[in-house]
Amino acid sequence: MAIRDTKQLGAALQRERKRQNLTQTQLAEKASLRQQTVSAVEGGKSRSELQVIFDIMTALGLEMTLSDRSGKNAPSLEELF
Repeated sequence: MAIRDTKQLGAALQRERKRQNLTQTQLAEKASLRQQTVSAVEGGKSRSELQVIFDIMTALGLEMTLSDRSGKNAPSLEELF
């Protein structure tokens, strides 16, 4: 799934949280955040800090992959160096 803005990212994180049967409060505890912070990220708040997003992703066991928007795969870090 291509994620191109904060609303799409928030919705994807919310879907995964619900798939794992976690409440926002439980996820916040796992990520060492406040429930209000999780709510803001899931709501697509445009000023969500990148570290907060990574903390939530880590708590959900997710990782981010970058790819070219044209549909071509971006080279891996190993291929670049």
